[in-house]
Amino acid sequence: MRWLILGANGQLGQALQEELISRDIEYITRSHSQLDITNEEGTIASLKLLKPDVVVNAAAWTNVNLAEKEERLAFSVNGLAPAMIASQSQSLGFKFIHISTDYVFSGNAQTPWQEDQTTCPATAYGRSKAEGERLIAKSNSANSYIIRTAWLYSRFQNNFAKTMIRLALGESKRVEVVNDQLGQPTYAIDLAAHITKLIELNSNPGTYHGTNAGQTTWYQFARELFSLAGADPDRVIPVRSDQYSQPAQRPTYSVLGHERWSNEGMKPMRHWKDALADAFPAILSQVKLERL
Repeated sequence: MRWLILGANGQLGQALQEELISRDIEYITRSHSQLDITNEEGTIASLKLLKPDVVVNAAAWTNVNLAEKEERLAFSVNGLAPAMIASQSQSLGFKFIHISTDYVFSGNAQTPWQEDQTTCPATAYGRSKAEGERLIAKSNSANSYIIRTAWLYSRFQNNFAKTMIRLALGESKRVEVVNDQLGQPTYAIDLAAHITKLIELNSNPGTYHGTNAGQTTWYQFARELFSLAGADPDRVIPVRSDQYSQPAQRPTYSVLGHERWSNEGMKPMRHWKDALADAFPAILSQVKLERL
């Protein structure tokens, strides 16, 4: 079984490499500089040459604000390119795993979004990702897995958890964090493990929600990080989202339901606090290393 990871330098791409190594599974990586998935001819040629059994598309346009101005480019990366890869998965016979997002929903809800709910994006980024999902289902739903995730963190790259730890270790200044957006902090290593197991068990293709269990706000998440870092959590000050003007609206409610995992005989991902406690030592070490 040979895996191909597209967008290999991102958080999930690196977490998947770590997971596959631990399971002694062969894999190949391609970063954006090595393979631009919007280059249809080059992508198809690479797929034919590498002959993977599983392709994970962790490549994406993720600049939510810029997508409001560059929606066509966002659609090219998040919509058309994944559809093309899904189509190739049918002709070349590989399983296709596409990473999507909570932004395919409006963010206006009071109960967890379910896997089979109709998408209703409120931003250009969300529309581009929802279009990717729609086109993948149209191109080859029989071989495709769509994994929606949110609030991803790890020791890799830059992310909210690492930023808060840096601030916690720095000067004793107060830090303002929004307290009116609910979601699920998701440990990239946990998500990588679930994706790998999904294929190992030959689970049915379809849409899955890849987030840790439970829910919290960015403010509460930050307080937890400060506490784990040995800093005073009261340095974290709650603020409203409307105090920050941004081109793209942020979802108020990004909590995702996890029924599909149970239907496939797998346990959903563990609670976000348990995952964070487990992840924290490695993230802290990485932050300290980067400060040197």
